[in-house]
Amino acid sequence: MNPSQRRVVVAATFLVAAVLFVAFFLSPFWAWATWNAKEGTLDLGIVRFSNRPPFPSGARGVGLGLLLPIVLAAAGRVLALSGKAVGAPRP
Repeated sequence: MNPSQRRVVVAATFLVAAVLFVAFFLSPFWAWATWNAKEGTLDLGIVRFSNRPPFPSGARGVGLGLLLPIVLAAAGRVLALSGKAVGAPRP
């Protein structure tokens, strides 16, 4: 694989990792973090009902939103460095 092809593949892996992170983790996390208790809670005195969105801790949020982007970014980094001589002695 020549360097220009390698750059395109590395950029694509980083882009896919960023899209997965935003779609499956950051967006649900932002909805959870910015929830307003005054607008989203029905308080009946004895019982409180809340419509707070769940924290993105499910398999989809963690697997597709955190783990897969980390793996893709690491693979892209390894691919980016595979064409270069890392740690090789200089002549």
